[in-house]
Amino acid sequence: MAMVSVGLLAEEMGMTKNDVRRIARSEKLTRYKDARVELYNSEDFEKFGKEKMKKRVLSPEHKAALQGKKK
Repeated sequence: MAMVSVGLLAEEMGMTKNDVRRIARSEKLTRYKDARVELYNSEDFEKFGKEKMKKRVLSPEHKAALQGKKK
């Protein structure tokens, strides 16, 4: 189990640190954090990168609300 800093993961994946944290939270990935260091398990992120993301689907009501239409 290799632990890698959040900054290095963000650089490698072309994302921001917050994006990496958001993915880790949603996938419940292994993390170590103290006052100076925030590390994630690199093997977990490798597995995540191979998975296909679910497509987001909005309900017709939600689409209408976003477009500002009234019923």
